[in-house]
Amino acid sequence: MPEAIRKLVSLHVSPWSERAKWALDHHGLTYEVVEHFPVLGERRLRQLVGPGKPRATVPVLLDGEDVLSESWDIARYADRVGRGTKLIPEDQEAAIKRWTGIADEAMQAGRALVLASIVANPGALDEGGPRSVPRWLRPMLRPVARRAMHTFARKYGLRLDAASEQVATFRAGLDELRKGLGSAGGAPFLLGSFSYADIVMATLLQGVAPVADRFIRLGPDTRRAWTQDGLSTEYADLVAWRDATYEKQRRAVKAP
Repeated sequence: MPEAIRKLVSLHVSPWSERAKWALDHHGLTYEVVEHFPVLGERRLRQLVGPGKPRATVPVLLDGEDVLSESWDIARYADRVGRGTKLIPEDQEAAIKRWTGIADEAMQAGRALVLASIVANPGALDEGGPRSVPRWLRPMLRPVARRAMHTFARKYGLRLDAASEQVATFRAGLDELRKGLGSAGGAPFLLGSFSYADIVMATLLQGVAPVADRFIRLGPDTRRAWTQDGLSTEYADLVAWRDATYEKQRRAVKAP
C-alpha cells in the first residue's frame, strides 16, 4: 500500500507519542499526523482502538487494516517494515522492555505533575486547546479546559494533589537512568548502541525540562508547566544527555 495512507493519531505533547514518531522517523517511514485532543477526541479514539482495549490511548498507528495502539508495538512495526538499524534487536528485547517499564512508571508520575501545573496555569490551559479556537475566546473557555484536564486525570487514575509522592517516583526512574548511563562506562547509549531504550528514557526527560522547540514546539506557558525546576537542576546531567541524544539521533520536525 502507498506509504502516504499511513496515519499516526498522536498527542503533540505526549512522550508516548514522541516515542512512536521517533521510531517511525528513525526507519524513514512516512506518515500523516492526526492530532488528538483529550476528552474532545475520546469518542473517535475509542472507535479506532475498538472495544478490546480497556482504555483508549494515543499513539495509534493506522496502516490499512492494521491498528497499533501502543508505542512499543509501533516501534516493533517500524523495525519490521522500515529501513535502518533495529531499535529493538531480538537479543536486547528483555533489557529494552525493562527500560520501557521504568520510563512508563516514572512518566505516569510525571504526567500527574504536569497536569497539576497546567490546571494551575491559565496560559497553559489557553495554549492546550485546538488551534481553530480564536485567541480572544480561549480565556473564556478556561473552566471548560480545566474540567477537561480533571477528566483526563481520572481516565489515567492520576491524583493531582500528591506531588511529593509523584516526585519521588519520577526521581526513582531518573536515578535508574543515571545508574544505567554510569554502567555504560561513559558511552552515550544505554545498551552499547542506539536503541528504543534510549528513546524511552530520552522522552522521559520531557517531563523534567522540555526539549528544544525545533524538536517539539511548545507555547511558553506549556513549557513552564512541563518544567520541574528542582528536578531539572538535580538531574542537569541527564537533561544534557537527552539534549545530546536528540541532536545526534533525532531530526528536527515541523510543528503540527
